[in-house]
Amino acid sequence: MQKQTPPSRCLRGYAFDPSMSLDLDTAGINEITYKISWEDELKPGPEGEYIKVVDRDPASDAFYKPVNLDEKEILANDGLTPSVSNPQFHQQMVYAVAMNTIKNFEKAIGRKIQWSSKKVKYGKSRDFLHEYVDKLVIYPHAVREANAYYSAERKALLFGYFSSTPASVDLHMPGSIVFSCLSHDIIAHETTHAILDGMFSRYMEPTHPDVAGFHEGFADIVALFQHFTFTDVLKHQIGKTRGNFNAENLLGQLAVEFGKASGEHGSLRDAIGTLDEKNTWHRTKPDVNSYRELFECHDRGAILVAAVFDAFINIYNQRS
Repeated sequence: MQKQTPPSRCLRGYAFDPSMSLDLDTAGINEITYKISWEDELKPGPEGEYIKVVDRDPASDAFYKPVNLDEKEILANDGLTPSVSNPQFHQQMVYAVAMNTIKNFEKAIGRKIQWSSKKVKYGKSRDFLHEYVDKLVIYPHAVREANAYYSAERKALLFGYFSSTPASVDLHMPGSIVFSCLSHDIIAHETTHAILDGMFSRYMEPTHPDVAGFHEGFADIVALFQHFTFTDVLKHQIGKTRGNFNAENLLGQLAVEFGKASGEHGSLRDAIGTLDEKNTWHRTKPDVNSYRELFECHDRGAILVAAVFDAFINIYNQRS
């Protein structure tokens, strides 16, 4: 009898980040099951066709045991239970979100994605060879700081962790450890940087403020619009806003826990609004001077995000 390959692998994870599971309003929708493409030869790490997770923490010189997602107990339970304190779940989370993002890209462009080649110095000359990169390396606990980034040189995603320093104690527990590798938005954002680099590597060169702004803005757009693929989350937010996406909602907010824990009053970035110091949300009004005044890559990218999200809201309003 011929062995049949399962169509997908089910892995549990967070729709947003761990903080949403502590809020009564969002606790029921924050833990979801990602359905990603099945890989027959998935090694512990996980390490598959596209990515390799290496869980070494240079700050403490610790090396965490790689998770084996093919273990019977893990397969039977749709992966490990979401947990802030389990490094193996952290490995599962980055793998699930990265593979989900890759699947969405491949569905959109109609072909397999490919990572950009690595420059390797050739002998004693100044010439470089381009070395094929088959797998993107992901480090869930790479740095002990409030940061996460894609390294074009290493062809790797490096996620940080840090002690929470909120602007107010009612926003987040001060001193608690926040892991960027547990945020869907941050993982999807950084994975998009790597995919864009593979599609056109010259976008990594800062030839114009729009280039870096596009990279950051497009990565935010992918992370934000993946929220709309989570059915229960979408139903919950439509119900809460009564179908009005011009109001404050989670679908337009990026990295809520990271933002609050690092001193912001709300999410790290919001596509349609902002929170003031009194915790009052305001719809952002377009400013024609923004393009001439904002040059920091994230701020400039936010112009693109706002334009795309505003167009989406207008289409939604017309159709509904």
